Amino acid sequence: MFEDTPKYDLWLKLILGGVLALTLILGMILIFQDREAALVMFGVTLFDALLFKAILPHRFQIYQDRVRIVLGGPLAIDIPFSNIRTVRAISPRKVFVYWGNRFATSTHSVLEIVRKKGLGFVISPAHRDMFLQQLNQAVSQQSSKSQT
Repeated sequence: MFEDTPKYDLWLKLILGGVLALTLILGMILIFQDREAALVMFGVTLFDALLFKAILPHRFQIYQDRVRIVLGGPLAIDIPFSNIRTVRAISPRKVFVYWGNRFATSTHSVLEIVRKKGLGFVISPAHRDMFLQQLNQAVSQQSSKSQT
C-alpha cells in the first residue's frame, strides 16, 4: 500500500478561509443588531467548515486492487483497478475545467484518472510523480495477476 496527502495551494486556502472569515465576521457584526441573524451566520460558518472538512480530500491511497480517495469522516471513494483505463499527468487548467469529478486542490501536481465506465477523476497528490509511478506499478501488477 502507498499513501500520499493532497497538495493544497495558497489560493485555495485563501478562498476557503475567506468564506469562513466572511460569515464569521458578518455574524460578529450582526450580534449587536440582530441576534437571530448573527446566530444564523455562526451556523453557516460552522456548516461550511464541516462541509469543507467532509468533501475535501485528506489522503490518496493505493491498495493492491484499488485507489482510494479518503475524504472527511467515513467518506471515501474507491476506484478499482479493473475500471481504470489510464492515469496521467495533465494540464493545470483541468483543475478548473474538467468534465468529471474534481478533487484537485493544487494546480502544481495534477493527475487524471480516466475510468472505463463513469466519469474520470482529477486529483493532486503532494508527490505526483511518485504517486503516478506507484499507481502504474500497482495497476500493471494487478493486470498481470488477472491474466494468469
